[in-house]
Amino acid sequence: MIIVTAALKGGVGKTTTSVYLAALASSNRRTATLVDADPQGSAADWIDASDDGHLDRIEIAEAPTERLLSKALDKVPPEGIGIVDMPPSHERLLNKALERARIVVIPTRVGGVETPRVKAVLELVPDGVPSGVVICSARTYTRAYQDLMEQYAKEGIPVWGSIPERVSITAGPDGPLAADGLEAYKKVWRKILAAART
Repeated sequence: MIIVTAALKGGVGKTTTSVYLAALASSNRRTATLVDADPQGSAADWIDASDDGHLDRIEIAEAPTERLLSKALDKVPPEGIGIVDMPPSHERLLNKALERARIVVIPTRVGGVETPRVKAVLELVPDGVPSGVVICSARTYTRAYQDLMEQYAKEGIPVWGSIPERVSITAGPDGPLAADGLEAYKKVWRKILAAART
């Protein structure tokens, strides 16, 4: 199962989402492959630098080009799980990943320019591939958040989860995965598994 974490804008929580989902995918003695397609290599650095036991079973493949991305995805075994952390603003590489996607996760934040960019990604997702939005750094008590949720509901855009705004969740290699982050992403993971079964 190939899960692509996609957004056309940076700073929306793609790498955080990819790492937490890889941690959940690799639980229960499974191994997950985290394919870091971002030239910055933030996901790979996070896994390499962390001593968090949640990340022990994650294999890293750095794949910042179309050729390397194809090779990395070919190595994910049929019964395995590959999670692809995409770079922002690289539509051609994103399209390459989407050709292989079983599931697409679209991290975003609450804000004026975010919704059109979510829709732009959704337009790229091939027909029949389940996709859902994850709202990162969410302040669920705000009017802006509630308005966004209403808008997505009205437009039929599935929201698979909201990740609360916590410094500990976005700490990266500087700290262990946050318990509340794992709990919030577990809800997203359940939606992914449900979508994969349909």
